[in-house]
Amino acid sequence: MDRNDFRRAVGHFASGVTVVTARHEGSDYGITLSAMSSLSLDPPMVLICVNRAAPSHDAIKNSGVFVAHLLARHQRRLAGQFSRPAANKFAGVTCTRSAAGPLVIARTLAHFVCRVAHTVPGGTHTVFLSDMLSAEVATGLEPLVYYQGGFGRFTEESHTTPQTAYLPSEAEEDLVGTGVVPAAFRLGPFYLS
Repeated sequence: MDRNDFRRAVGHFASGVTVVTARHEGSDYGITLSAMSSLSLDPPMVLICVNRAAPSHDAIKNSGVFVAHLLARHQRRLAGQFSRPAANKFAGVTCTRSAAGPLVIARTLAHFVCRVAHTVPGGTHTVFLSDMLSAEVATGLEPLVYYQGGFGRFTEESHTTPQTAYLPSEAEEDLVGTGVVPAAFRLGPFYLS
């Protein structure tokens, strides 16, 4: 399959946005991912997929520990900050140090401290199957959603009223199936590293 066709097709899968932090040999690493998933309830496990060319890949692989942060809607800037190469990706980011070593970013929707249990190669990436050591969840925050190359918001219809729910206009409903992203979702570029 052509890679551009593949990218366009998988872009239709709406996902959360995750920043993963790791620490190795006294240095802190961070990377933005959309490829994170729960894996098992017993034992509690998650998986992340990381490009082997990214510096964070080797930090996660060699340290065997990482913190996965689910970004909240107000953290759109962080998604971009951690997706690009930079000398100090943590500049201006409020963090604390976890007992496991990696930094914990403040005010995320949730964060999970994880230990790598198994690795599986997959194309250009490594899949890290990981045991969850601990988790913290914030209240009162909305998730940051990634869809077709842009950021949007999630509206849970059963918990909203017509005054606060996002309802697409007739023009936006007419765009369904055309590949055109409604303006509500075109909030800015997102770069995977």
